Amino acid sequence: MRLALKVEYHSGDAEDVDVVFSDFVAFERTWNRSVARFEAELRITDLAWLAWSQLTTANKTKAKFDPDWIRTVSNVTVRDDGDSPLAS
Repeated sequence: MRLALKVEYHSGDAEDVDVVFSDFVAFERTWNRSVARFEAELRITDLAWLAWSQLTTANKTKAKFDPDWIRTVSNVTVRDDGDSPLAS
């Protein structure tokens, strides 16, 4: 399971983030919500948190999700890599 995201920052920088299985598990544990319901209940905060989780795991940020990291972000979008948004 993976999700390809693009994070755009207020600085004009952008980076691709590939959310992986461990990020989804962390999401479910943190938010007590199943990722199986993403298509019906997907929130922009969900995408942002998943991107932040992967960037934290990859040691690309040490900022707290909210408010520190969120304040630097202008947009988080799903990248079209030719697969479905939640690829296996």
